[in-house]
Amino acid sequence: MAFINNYEPRTPILDHELYGPEPYDVNFVFHVPPVPSSTKVRLVPFVPRVHAAAYFDGVRGYESMYQHMPVALEHPSDLLRLTEDFRRNTSDILFAIIDTTRPDDNHPEWDGSIAGIIGLLDTNVDHLTTGIGPVIVLPAFQRTHVGSHAVGLLLKHALELPPAGLGLRRVRWCASPLNIPSNNLAKRMGFKFEGVSRWKLTLPKVEGYAKVGGTEGRDGDAGNGRLGRDSNEYAVCWDDWENGGRAIAEDALSR
Repeated sequence: MAFINNYEPRTPILDHELYGPEPYDVNFVFHVPPVPSSTKVRLVPFVPRVHAAAYFDGVRGYESMYQHMPVALEHPSDLLRLTEDFRRNTSDILFAIIDTTRPDDNHPEWDGSIAGIIGLLDTNVDHLTTGIGPVIVLPAFQRTHVGSHAVGLLLKHALELPPAGLGLRRVRWCASPLNIPSNNLAKRMGFKFEGVSRWKLTLPKVEGYAKVGGTEGRDGDAGNGRLGRDSNEYAVCWDDWENGGRAIAEDALSR
């Protein structure tokens, strides 16, 4: 039996491509909502040329906040590569979180300040599923309304029936077992714990800070020395949403 394998690795993202095309094409499989917003937070597609500089100002010196994430994010170019990788994948989209309670004098057109990044990933049109991630709240906005409002807005967009939302059936959330704030936010927003996916992810080697929660794999495996990480798995499904989940999100958005 004859067969071939014409696989080729994805084209590397070159330095001149880090900020994406102009005009910026979000390249998402579903329609992009017209600025989901609450009384305190607004989500807009993250456009590196527009939002990256302010985001970098907010995270500078706090790079260790990425300690649980399965990507490096050690230098600004790492985040830009991540955002461009998201953009090229039609199942993913990133949003800038704008906190409308804190004006930014340098960007009055935003009607607020950039407070972080949130995304939808691994969106599947056939199976009507998506995931929320990454969820990155800048240090100056942590322990505020920002995280719960951003998550609540994406839950509404994903689970409400059209035309108010996408009408999906399942939204998942993954968190390192050691990332207590992420696990707590998921529970607070109505996500149901479904179990632990062992060895779900690998952690890259970084020099500027230590990754947390990694375990060594077998000598000689294909990970080239990368540590492995378990993930706590959560989900909100359409029936959860209709039976109390919507009320949890609406309550969070009212605070």
